[in-house]
Amino acid sequence: MRHLIATTIAATAITLTQPVGAIAAALPAAHQVASRVWQNPDLLPASPENPQVHYEPGGAGYAHAVAALLPAALARVEAVHGRPFARPVGIGVYVSWEAFAAGNGLGQPRAAGVTFFGHVTLAPLLFSAQRQRLPGILSHELSHAHLQGWISPSAYIHLPNWFKEGLAVMISGDGGAEFVSEVEARNAMRRGDRIVIESEGSARNLTAIRFENPAQTSDGSRVMMGYRQAGLFVTFLHDRDAAGFARMMAAIFDRRQFADAVMAGYGRDLRTLWIDFLRSNEKLS
Repeated sequence: MRHLIATTIAATAITLTQPVGAIAAALPAAHQVASRVWQNPDLLPASPENPQVHYEPGGAGYAHAVAALLPAALARVEAVHGRPFARPVGIGVYVSWEAFAAGNGLGQPRAAGVTFFGHVTLAPLLFSAQRQRLPGILSHELSHAHLQGWISPSAYIHLPNWFKEGLAVMISGDGGAEFVSEVEARNAMRRGDRIVIESEGSARNLTAIRFENPAQTSDGSRVMMGYRQAGLFVTFLHDRDAAGFARMMAAIFDRRQFADAVMAGYGRDLRTLWIDFLRSNEKLS
């Protein structure tokens, strides 16, 4: 069962491990999947402003805020990805941590947002202690949901994590990387503290972004450093050649391997583009 889950599920959880967010690198167990089926957020009351948004009783105000943000967030994702959503994305918002953990598919109680089978769930902290993060986390998760709507779970898993997360960070205006600044990330890269630019993802590592020189400990700020660096590289690719970026995204949606999609977009291999990015980062110092 766990092998089946590993090869068919692609889920992302932006977690709160300290005062900052991080990715929860955990496969959902069978009982968590069952919980998500029984606690399907689509069965919750729907917002009168937008029926895509469902809310736990007591969360009508939270749902109202999400519904107000949703049109702009959807439009932004569609503009960058280059095509409309394959289907409407159900969004569940929660006011209790217990209900959120039961409904998000990972059983993850300390998360800000989770994308599971193309559905988004948003945690209570986005309606309270970290309300300022709501627009960014919503857009971040919608980026994942859009990809999951168009490509198979296996194809999604085999996209490199740095690309999936970097794309979501760029689209969301830094959502998921809020507590590590661009300056901090660029300085870290100049010191040689850089993420690994892999050409393919794996079911053995559904979420984590690896570093060339792993730290002895991993905390939320370390994960956000990975997100920030990934976001900077994806932004570089986008801004360097918008038409090339569009060709790359189209190739991804055509289910081409990521390295081939990059070549189709830019006519250059991924490693060369990464070196160009690092050189451009040095010039900014």
